[in-house]
Amino acid sequence: MVRSSEIIKKGSEGKDREKVDASSAFLRLSEIMQIKTSDGTAARPPLPALDEKPVTPVAPTVSNIQQEAEENLNREIETDRNAPSAVAFNDQTLDKVEDLYAVAKNFMREVSTVVIRNQPPDIAPAFELVKKIVSQPELILNTHPLTISNETDQDYYIFQPIHTMFYALKIGLHMSYTTQQLMELGLCCLLQNMGMFLIPDHIINKKGALTAEEISVIRKHPETGRDLLLPHQADYPWLLKTVYQHHERENGQGYPLGVKGDEITEYAKIIGLCDSYEAMTHSRPHRKALMQFDSVRQLIESKDRQFSPQILKLFLKELTIYPIGSYVRLNNAAIGRVIDTNKSQPMRPVINVLIDGKGNHVAMEETIDLSKNNVLTILDVVPEEDIPR
Repeated sequence: MVRSSEIIKKGSEGKDREKVDASSAFLRLSEIMQIKTSDGTAARPPLPALDEKPVTPVAPTVSNIQQEAEENLNREIETDRNAPSAVAFNDQTLDKVEDLYAVAKNFMREVSTVVIRNQPPDIAPAFELVKKIVSQPELILNTHPLTISNETDQDYYIFQPIHTMFYALKIGLHMSYTTQQLMELGLCCLLQNMGMFLIPDHIINKKGALTAEEISVIRKHPETGRDLLLPHQADYPWLLKTVYQHHERENGQGYPLGVKGDEITEYAKIIGLCDSYEAMTHSRPHRKALMQFDSVRQLIESKDRQFSPQILKLFLKELTIYPIGSYVRLNNAAIGRVIDTNKSQPMRPVINVLIDGKGNHVAMEETIDLSKNNVLTILDVVPEEDIPR
């Protein structure tokens, strides 16, 4: 989750920075997509042991924050009425991705309730939920429409871990993770940001830039989440490690410890990338969402290499940068509608030209496969409401 300046440039220069020439993004993407290991796949180092200094249980927040969080229980978002409970669901009711999504949201609301009461969450329901999802890979691969739906700002910390989980599981499938590894990764995703439930509302809902002090409070949430999971440390050390590290970055510029490279668990690397993308593509009180293409372009053009190149490569292969049905503007000023994608070249989809370079509607349908056209490139995504009628 990005609430500070971790990925997105803010302030007066933000608008200009978003309009980076697409050719530089394409060159950076080409570089990333060429990364291979000796066997042609991304290497998967073993998960490091939980090697930080011994942790002792501490109260996650000061008393006034705890009091404010308790008061928030009275304003809790109403649970989906028609969704089965996360603690006792019937497998027969979960054959559709929409059902699983609703159950996951209910589970996250239950997590928020117990965390606000400073209690460790029951992870057994999460294991069962993730097990059900992992047993049906086709569900994982068909969740994209749900992850880009318009959720409310108030729901962000409920649906954010769920969206991150689906993105991460897609990467895990491409990395040939075992069922057990996928379940572990999914569980880590659902619990990664639960420390955020103890951040005061006046920070969470603040409009505008956060102060250094407010950013410092937010940056404590990985430690808070880890501490809440201390009862599970003996059985699931990888869970605590991943929750603690999911904001660490490949180049050492993350937090809370500033570790880098192989010091970060692979689970945390995957979640960190997916979490950052999720934060970019949904609005929060202090920042509007970026368009999907702009979000991916920022990941591609990250010159400080915050994410593992191998994992970023897999993410870009899987992600639909230009969803079918979206509108794009070409370098000849024409506007087209995406009708197909090219996974090997995700920035060069197949389009139907609707508006020519002079702003006129085309008389005859013209289809262009940009992967086979060396002249035309995409400059930007065009909102549907901006298409000339």
